[in-house]
Amino acid sequence: MDYEGPRGTRPSEFGKVMDLVDGIFLYARLKGTTNENAFPLLYNKKNLSNMRIMLYGGRPVSHVGVTEIDALLFGCRIRIGMIGAVCTHPDHRRKGLAGKILADSMERLHRDGVDFVIISGIRTLYDRNNCVMAGVSYQYNITGSNVDKLSAFPCEVTKFEMSRLDELIAIHQCESVRYFRSYEEFAALLSEKAYRRPKTFLIELGGRSIAYVCMEVLQGKEDSGLVVEYAGSRVAIASALPKLLDLLRLKSITLSVPHHDFELLAVLSHLRKPKSSHFGGTMRIINPEGFMRKLKPYLVSRYGGQAGKLTVNRTGDKCVISFGGEGHILRDEKALTWLFFGQPEEVEDKYAHYLRPFRIQHKGELGRALALVFPLPTFLYGLNYT
Repeated sequence: MDYEGPRGTRPSEFGKVMDLVDGIFLYARLKGTTNENAFPLLYNKKNLSNMRIMLYGGRPVSHVGVTEIDALLFGCRIRIGMIGAVCTHPDHRRKGLAGKILADSMERLHRDGVDFVIISGIRTLYDRNNCVMAGVSYQYNITGSNVDKLSAFPCEVTKFEMSRLDELIAIHQCESVRYFRSYEEFAALLSEKAYRRPKTFLIELGGRSIAYVCMEVLQGKEDSGLVVEYAGSRVAIASALPKLLDLLRLKSITLSVPHHDFELLAVLSHLRKPKSSHFGGTMRIINPEGFMRKLKPYLVSRYGGQAGKLTVNRTGDKCVISFGGEGHILRDEKALTWLFFGQPEEVEDKYAHYLRPFRIQHKGELGRALALVFPLPTFLYGLNYT
């Protein structure tokens, strides 16, 4: 019997795909929910074509989940592909099924005009498909022993209620680096059934909401919390952390801050040196030429009117980044992603073999342009985790 696929899920197959996913990914069940409820942007009847599968005997046996989302990057509208829930039934593993679906998904995302892909995982399968650990962020651990070093700000912390969703969205829309979400998507991601089950709080000053924080109390570590997403006044966010420790009766709060958020990094600078990190998974640029075109407003603002001379061209596995008559040949697609988004300063020892030394030391106008515009902001998952 031959395998069928890769292809999208048909309406009549939705339940069978969820049976496969639920049988492999148990995290949602442990939290008292289902994968369908936990990841509403991925598992829904409007996204069937992106629930990519291989079948055997009419039953789904391998799955790759895909979502496409628009985002804002310093005024530039870009498109990001998110991949997660990559799995194969135990009886059908080691046959390259997930690899076939992943390669097919990458091709489809390229045709759809997606600029880069982020995958919620770090494994050999993704490394073989030119996905790398990229991006730069810094992880802080807020505890009772260092919380007094945070700036005091006379703000109030109020538990979020869905009736105040308009206020939260208004704060989110002021972020210069953010995902675009509809009203309905916001409501779904803030639901108690969502995977991260966010405990969301509005931070108010003078009766007006000026920031918000979405918290996850870690499973099995009820005294530890994780900031899933934040937006708004950075001083207010830092000032709210001591109050959140008390409100949730936590011993520690972990907060990841991307490198481009220089304001929050400055506000937290009195704390002990943070742990260097990345966005949390792997990444790949799949449409470099189109991505550069979309980035033009950002490039012009950083470099000036000649920014249009900065181009990237891909030939086979190699890419050339050029400025006028100057050019630099990048070794492969992995180097391209590291150039655009940066390479994490440190990673856990078990992942170190996925990295290699990377640095571009190019003089002249090309070197100056690259130093000014890269690395780009690091997109953390936030509530959009897949």
